[in-house]
Amino acid sequence: MSEIYNIPIPLVNYLHLIRRKESPYYDLIEYLITDMERNLQVHPHNGMVYSINPRRLKEEIEEQIPNKKLTTINISRTILALLYGSKLERDEDYYVTTSSGGRKNYHIKVNRSILSTLRMHL
Repeated sequence: MSEIYNIPIPLVNYLHLIRRKESPYYDLIEYLITDMERNLQVHPHNGMVYSINPRRLKEEIEEQIPNKKLTTINISRTILALLYGSKLERDEDYYVTTSSGGRKNYHIKVNRSILSTLRMHL
């Protein structure tokens, strides 16, 4: 099995890039966490489910984070690296759905605790 600390090796590489604050990976995570915080302010008591469609996200942030490395696949891997690196539990803290075209969407159950965990593991 090619896993280190239960994190698949390709994701370990992305996690290292995020922790070394390499662009565009770190910039993407900063954007996501900031957006989660902004959205949580609207629903401070209940928490919320933050949904990420990597293809839409790529279109949304292309102007803010211009980089040829920012592909849909790299966005997906960066998100997964953050989730694994933060030790969030699948189905407990986040879940993944698949669209009819086979693309994955990520849904994170956001509350103050999850946000602090994500920030702490950057």
